[in-house]
Amino acid sequence: MSGKDNLIVAVVRTGTLYPFDYVTRMRNMVARHMPREYEMICLTDQPDRCRDVTFIDIKEVGLQGWWAKMILFEQSWRGHAKVIYCDLDSVLIGNLAPLADVPGELAICESFTRLAGNKAYPCKFNSSCMVLGPGMAGFVWNAFERRRDDLLAQHARYGDQACIEQLAPDAAFLQQLVPKDFFFNYRHLTMHKPKHSAIVNFGGARKPHNCPIPWVAEEWV
Repeated sequence: MSGKDNLIVAVVRTGTLYPFDYVTRMRNMVARHMPREYEMICLTDQPDRCRDVTFIDIKEVGLQGWWAKMILFEQSWRGHAKVIYCDLDSVLIGNLAPLADVPGELAICESFTRLAGNKAYPCKFNSSCMVLGPGMAGFVWNAFERRRDDLLAQHARYGDQACIEQLAPDAAFLQQLVPKDFFFNYRHLTMHKPKHSAIVNFGGARKPHNCPIPWVAEEWV
């Protein structure tokens, strides 16, 4: 792992919920929209491989689904590089450079459900996009490993993002560190592509492959 210019763009793929073309499409979108030098890394327990992506086998970690995102905080795979993480079901449509300039050791999205007005939603974090600083925020992984079974059970409903909230409650909100409207939630999609957004965040059963909006299909390649 070289971490070109000490910047990694990372994705996580466990199991086969997301077909492998989600990885290759993400590779292509990152190449179009990240103007900085970077290395793309896929942390995975699957055998699929492609060019221009470094694959790291995480089968031995034994984490599946959203919980596999906790491996992002483990220190050995990433050296001292800054890490930008995006969920595989994100659609990248604009300049990603502001993420490379995010300061600090951990920044994570504020819950889009809360931002939509449901302030009572019990989880304030959304882990669809995160930035880990070069100091690596390894304390999150260390705390998780010490209490893995308890945390998996405690946060079974809201998963990794609720766990991260417990372990790093003071993490910064990305929405406050990037330009306004940088993130665009799938709930607000229309037939018109947002002019000032860079990342469309999907969730639930709504995914890029079943989105009926033409401009999304045109960007997701």
